[in-house]
Amino acid sequence: MRLEPLRAASRTAAAIALAAFVQAADPASGPDPVLDPALGAHIAFLADDLLEGRGTGSPGHEIAARYVAAQFQQLGLLPGGPSNAWFQTVPLLESRVVPDSSRFELRRDGRIELFEVNLDYLPSPRFTDTDATVTAPLVFVGFGVHAPELGYDDFAGMDLRGKIAVVLGKAPPRFPATALAHHAHSRQKSKALVDRGAVGVLSVPTPKDLEDSPWPRQVSQSKFPSMRWMQPDGLPADVYPQLQGSARISPAGAGKVFAGARHSLAEVLAAAERDEPPRFPLDREATLSVRSELRRLESPNVIGRLPGDDPKLAGESVVLTAHLDHQGRGPEVAGDPVYNGAYDNAIGVAMMLEVARKLSARKPALRRTVVFAAVTAEEKGLLGSEYLAGHWPEVAGRPVANINFDMVLVTAPTRRFTILGVEHSSLRTPVESAASHWGLELVPDPRPDRVVFVRSDQYSFIRQGVPALFPKVADPGPDAGVLSGISPDAFLRDHYHRPSDDLSLPRDEASAARFVEFMTDLVRQVAGADQAPRWNSGDFFGVTFGGTGAASAK
Repeated sequence: MRLEPLRAASRTAAAIALAAFVQAADPASGPDPVLDPALGAHIAFLADDLLEGRGTGSPGHEIAARYVAAQFQQLGLLPGGPSNAWFQTVPLLESRVVPDSSRFELRRDGRIELFEVNLDYLPSPRFTDTDATVTAPLVFVGFGVHAPELGYDDFAGMDLRGKIAVVLGKAPPRFPATALAHHAHSRQKSKALVDRGAVGVLSVPTPKDLEDSPWPRQVSQSKFPSMRWMQPDGLPADVYPQLQGSARISPAGAGKVFAGARHSLAEVLAAAERDEPPRFPLDREATLSVRSELRRLESPNVIGRLPGDDPKLAGESVVLTAHLDHQGRGPEVAGDPVYNGAYDNAIGVAMMLEVARKLSARKPALRRTVVFAAVTAEEKGLLGSEYLAGHWPEVAGRPVANINFDMVLVTAPTRRFTILGVEHSSLRTPVESAASHWGLELVPDPRPDRVVFVRSDQYSFIRQGVPALFPKVADPGPDAGVLSGISPDAFLRDHYHRPSDDLSLPRDEASAARFVEFMTDLVRQVAGADQAPRWNSGDFFGVTFGGTGAASAK
C-alpha cells in the first residue's frame, strides 16, 4: 500500500428494454471538463491510513464524518439532519460469530457427518439472542422465491413447517432484470420462508454466484461483523428470529448436503439454469448451532442541503447519496490489514462534494432543494440509507429523486457509462440530455444477473417509492484498445473489498471530472424541472413500492 501524506488533503429492463437508451456519442464531442485538484484531495484524505478504512462506528469513520460536515459548511450548505443538525445518528446492533462456537452436523440413515466451518459452511450471526441451536429436517425449495406475478412459486405443494429450507442463490434466470433483483434479495426470501413456517435456511451458491464472489472471498468477508439498525422498540430491523439458524454452504458442503439425495447437486444446478429446479425433501436432518457476540453502537449519516428558490417546488428535494463507510480493519492481505476503500467509496463521497461545490454557486438558481447525504453502514446492508429514507428529516423536504454515487470506477479513460435505473422512470430524459451535452455513451447493463441495482443505497429510496439512479462506469468497448489504467471488471476481480483498493490504484482525472460535470448537469435539470420525476406506467418498482406517494409517468 502506498501511504498518501495527509497534507495532500489541502488539495450507473434487460438489454432489449434498454436498447433505445444506447447513444452512439462521438468520443471526441462535448466540452472538456475543468480538472479540479479538490477531488483528489478529498479522496486522499478519506482513503488515508489514518482513517483505518472508515469502519462503521469506528474513530476513523467519525473523523471522516466530521470532515464531510466541515466541507458542507465551507461550501455554504445548510444542515439537513434532524433538529437542523449536520448529523443523523443511526442506532446500530453489531453481531459477530464467536470463533470455534459454531457446529453443523448432518444425520442420515443413522450416520452423523460433521461439517467444517469455512471449508463447508459459514454460519450467520444472530441478532435477537447470543446462543441458538436448531435441529430439523432439510427440504430443498429451489430458489426460495414466490413470484405469482411471474407465474413462479418454489413453495407450491411444499410443507416447510418446522423444516430447514435449502435454497439456491439469486432467482430464476428468466426473470426480467428488475424482478430478478427484487426476488433475489435475502429480505424477500427470509420473509417468504418465515411465512411458511421454516425454522432455518441454508443458502447454496450457484456457479454465477461464485463467479461474482468466490468462496475464499466469502470466507474472508465473514470475518467482519454484521449489523442491523435498531427500531424505537429496541429490536433490530429486518431480523427474522423464527429462522433459528442460517448459514451459507460452500460448493464442497453442498455436495455433501445433496449426496445420495433423489437429485444430485449437479442435476439441481442444471435444472435451475433452465428455470425448473426440482423441490423435494432431502431425507436427512441437520443441527446448526452458533454463538454470537452483540454490541450496541451508533454511527452518523452526514446531511447537508441547498434550499430551492421556487416557493412551489422548494419543499421537494433531489437527494444525492454516497456511502462514507468502508470495511475498516480486517484480515491481512500481503501484510496489509487496512481496507481503505479508495474507490469504495471515498471517490463517491468526493464526487458528491464536488457536485455540491458546483451547485452552490447557484448559476442558474435551483428550484428544488438538493440534499447531500454521506451515509453510514452501506457495507453492512444499506443500513444508513435505509434509516435515512425511513426517518427522513423534515427540514430536508420531500424526496422526489435519488442519485447514488458508489464505486465510480474511473480507473482508465472513459466516456462510457451505465445508468442503472434509467429505464424505470422519467429520469431518462434529463440523463440523456446531460450525457449528450458531455459527449458520453450510455450503455445498457451488460450483467443484469448480478442484480447490482438492489445492492447499493439507491434501493433504500426505491423501497420508499422514490425513483432513483445508480451511475456506473461501463467496461471498455471491443474497440477500446490498450487501456492506460485497469478496467472496472479488473477492479472487481482483483481489488473489490480488499486492502488493495487504496490510493495506489490508477485514476483518470479527466474522466472523473467529466463525470462530476455530467452529474451536476443532471441534478440541475431534475431540480429545475416543472414536474417531479415519475415512475413509468406499469414499472415493476413503481407498482411494488410506488404506493408510498410516487406518481406514475403516462
